Amino acid sequence: MTDTQRDRRRHLLDTVIEMLAETGPDRIQMREVSERSGVALGTLYRYFPAKQHLLAAAMIAWNEILAGRLAEEKASGSRARGSVLERVIDLYTRQMKAFQRGPNFARLEVELQTSDDPYVRDTLDERSAFNRTALFELMDGVPAELARLASLSIGSTMLNSLVLWTTGRIGFPEALRNVQDVSRLVLGDYA
Repeated sequence: MTDTQRDRRRHLLDTVIEMLAETGPDRIQMREVSERSGVALGTLYRYFPAKQHLLAAAMIAWNEILAGRLAEEKASGSRARGSVLERVIDLYTRQMKAFQRGPNFARLEVELQTSDDPYVRDTLDERSAFNRTALFELMDGVPAELARLASLSIGSTMLNSLVLWTTGRIGFPEALRNVQDVSRLVLGDYA
């Protein structure tokens, strides 16, 4: 892609992120994204041939914004230090609170995680690999197999908690507590 194409693609994703702050993923229409972004509908479809592709890419862009904030905090020294357990709980608490502030992103996360679209799966796999690397850095000193199991257990609990919360079966405090409790259960020896 040229710089102009990258900028246009980023503008489309920023538009979708803005829209998700206002409405659920099921209500976002490609035509409205085109109109709000000022990018022709045909051009939008060249970048993203399906709505799910656009939403998956927007989810990645949103995740990158959050990761950027964490990196800035880390670089400035204001990021939580503490034990492995404290650092992991801090990370997942921040992620869960980001979903609380943007519940439509939580709904989209659940929708995308259950998609069978190959592009969506590949996109989420790339994001997962990036997030796992960041998590494993926080678990420095934890044996590799335990770190893998911690990542799997805590991540699965987070997704399950998002499903239960976004469908109204539990409140947000319980969803957050579930993630924190599993973190303590799995990494309690690293407090």
